[in-house]
Amino acid sequence: MGADAIDTGKTIYPHPAFGETIGMAAEIYEGVCMDVLPSGKKAPKRVSH
Repeated sequence: MGADAIDTGKTIYPHPAFGETIGMAAEIYEGVCMDVLPSGKKAPKRVSH
């Protein structure tokens, strides 16, 4: 392909992309987002083995 480091750096975009952010905001509004905890809830503590 002939891409160098500068070309590769210009092709990587931040995550989440703008479209994903809009979709996630809609899911949060509807209360169906599986990626964000509902407000007031704490993440479960991890158990280390």
